[in-house]
Amino acid sequence: MQRETLASSSSPSSTPSTSDNRPPPLIIPISISRVNQVDAQRLDVEMSAMLKEQLVNVFNLVKPGLLFQCEPELDAFLEFLIWRFSIWVDKPTPGNVLMNLRYRDERAIETGGKGKMLLPSCFQFGWLVLLSLVTGF
Repeated sequence: MQRETLASSSSPSSTPSTSDNRPPPLIIPISISRVNQVDAQRLDVEMSAMLKEQLVNVFNLVKPGLLFQCEPELDAFLEFLIWRFSIWVDKPTPGNVLMNLRYRDERAIETGGKGKMLLPSCFQFGWLVLLSLVTGF
């Protein structure tokens, strides 16, 4: 191994290559099975059910049947919490983590990483929250 000093790095014979001379990044094809996606979604539903069961056990001593009056709202709130602390902060859902699923933006890959990253606006995030709570997807 040869160490370069500031004096030797300024010589024209040892100029480092610029980023224009680099070969294009290797694009690794990925394929995610639909079965794995369904399993990850099922894990998310089961995790939500486990959280709901724990919450019902906590409030059982207060007044039995209190939470069953507002069960749909409780389900929506728990789904919102999972969504807020996973997708909203650009992290995978717990089911995706357990299934080791990773997704990527194919638009950014096609342009070689030089394309503009498209992020949803706050308005679009709000609609996503509303639709995911209403439809369950």
